[in-house]
Amino acid sequence: MGLDQAKVEATWDPQDPIFSGRERAALDMATLFTEDYRAITDQHLERWKQHFTDEELIELGAFMALADGFGKLVEMLGLGRSDQTCTFEI
Repeated sequence: MGLDQAKVEATWDPQDPIFSGRERAALDMATLFTEDYRAITDQHLERWKQHFTDEELIELGAFMALADGFGKLVEMLGLGRSDQTCTFEI
């Protein structure tokens, strides 16, 4: 299963009709999780539960936590930038 390049390019707008309702729900969850996780309400969870089982929500949340935390680690260590200040490279 490959990535659909049109969908990758459309991720800046989660409401783009190219996305299914399930994909939009995942993008909405990821946006709130990374930008302001404290703003997530019971209403958000109920809306997401229309598209995902409890197990799937846990899996998505765990992946988001890993990806978000790894991104912060990369930024903290100065990795992945053209002017790297760290001798490690990813």
